[in-house]
Amino acid sequence: MENRGEIFNRRIVVLFLIFAAVFCAVFLKLVYLQIFGRGHYLSEISSQTAPDVVNVKGERGDILDRNGIPVAMSKRTFELDINPARLSDKNKQILLAKLPSIINDVSDLYLKSVFKKYKIFVRISTTLTEEQKNEIENLGISKGIAITPTEKRFYPFHSLLSNAIGFVGADDNGLSGIEYKFNSDLKGVDGKIFWPKVSSRPIVPNVSSFSVEPKKGDTVELTIDSNIQYAIEKYLKQAVIENKAKAGVVIVMNPKTGEILGMASYPNFDPNNPSTITKDSIFNRAIQMNYEPGSVLKPIIAAAALQEGSLHTDDTFVCKGYLKVKDRTLHCWQTHGTEHGLNEIMRNSCDVAFMNIGLKLGKEKLLRFFRRFGFGEYTDIELPGEEKGILPDAKDTGDVELATMSYGQGVAVTPIQLIDAFCAIANGGVEMKPTIIKQIRSSDGTVKYSFAPKVRKVVVSQKVASEVMDALKAVVSDKGVPQAEVKGYEIAGKTGTAQKPVKGGYSNSKLIYSFCGIVPANDPQVVILTIIDETEKPTYSLYVAAPLFQKVASFVVKYLKIPPGGGK
Repeated sequence: MENRGEIFNRRIVVLFLIFAAVFCAVFLKLVYLQIFGRGHYLSEISSQTAPDVVNVKGERGDILDRNGIPVAMSKRTFELDINPARLSDKNKQILLAKLPSIINDVSDLYLKSVFKKYKIFVRISTTLTEEQKNEIENLGISKGIAITPTEKRFYPFHSLLSNAIGFVGADDNGLSGIEYKFNSDLKGVDGKIFWPKVSSRPIVPNVSSFSVEPKKGDTVELTIDSNIQYAIEKYLKQAVIENKAKAGVVIVMNPKTGEILGMASYPNFDPNNPSTITKDSIFNRAIQMNYEPGSVLKPIIAAAALQEGSLHTDDTFVCKGYLKVKDRTLHCWQTHGTEHGLNEIMRNSCDVAFMNIGLKLGKEKLLRFFRRFGFGEYTDIELPGEEKGILPDAKDTGDVELATMSYGQGVAVTPIQLIDAFCAIANGGVEMKPTIIKQIRSSDGTVKYSFAPKVRKVVVSQKVASEVMDALKAVVSDKGVPQAEVKGYEIAGKTGTAQKPVKGGYSNSKLIYSFCGIVPANDPQVVILTIIDETEKPTYSLYVAAPLFQKVASFVVKYLKIPPGGGK
């Protein structure tokens, strides 16, 4: 008979063997799970814990005109995402049968490929309308479909200001104009909606396991007035079509503040319709066109000579219709005979008189004043792609080149540079920095930037500016350019009819026509530049650019309620 000690020992051994067997079983199970079954179980666990994510697009900020009218905005649309793994076979058939008729650019072949390739949510469309969204919801499919609100860029006035505003691409990033220049300000911050993949709840706004709210981008307010912009685009298009011209530009600017009230470039495009966008239509001639301006540059040359004392307002000139410079004979557009004073040579736009002025002034001084007026330099207006014009080096400039520069040939400027120079004369010799941005505000209303007029420099004295203004008043008269007159207002301005450079010289048929006018002359409130590029039949600016100016100026003085005496 076993004693108690032996029984106790036997029980200890049995108990040990049981614990050892359990330990071995657990150990072997863990080895199996971690080595042989790891992939299967991780997949099973991840399907229960790893979230699916839908981005909720942050609304792009609005672009407004100076009166708060939207010229670019985000329009509410809806995004459709489909998860084939959560769709029943019946619901897949419903989608194959119905979805292509609801969304025209989604075919049944595309849907079949999505069903075959993916087991996660796939983006099908980002531009559903409210009607399309309702049609899809009426299909009665609660699982495997996510419809979330999103935004699409929309331009309510279509082509209005399109060359300056620009457009955005499919990824909602700006590709030109203001949209490109201020993309980081305008672009919103995307939000996110998270939920477990095995969740049976439909994905709808504000229903998720976790979400991060999207943030709207900043609002950019322009100095542009939509009503002025509409008028100048209408009149510019008419002038280009009537004259069978290649293109045109109109800019309206406040000389006292530097604000751009209107900027039109034609041809233009409709950013709502990408098919209208071409290399020519997207080109913003107001800031990107380098061109030889011709006689419209003469007020700047006169200002330089007056400031240096090499010209006096009562100087007398004799025009024989030509001037011999070195071995070249340079012709005036007309033989003017004896001319008395600056007002007369400006009104007659006498090339011979201005060649004499330039030769007496000298190339170093003339080129220095060109730069002082901003030619050959960027204006730094808040638009991408600005050109800076073309000025020759003094070492490459002989007497012949100096003479031709003195009537606006052989030097290239941009329209924004030219109107800025006229604004300086209209503003008593003080140049203001041109601007097209009035304010930038964050989505919570915080003002991040607010425009304040900025003096760039004094280019000529107030006395010189006044003398040039008197000469420009003489131009817009019965003996000068009556086509630019605005009833009841004194106007100062200058025409320019320039030959376009071609290989080997200048063309007699390809011309560019300019008129820059100051309204009203006795208290300047706006400066207006009109340019028409290459009409079918050669003519003069007083028949093309001046009448366009007259139409624009007549509208602007009425719209802004500018009294004949100027300021309110």
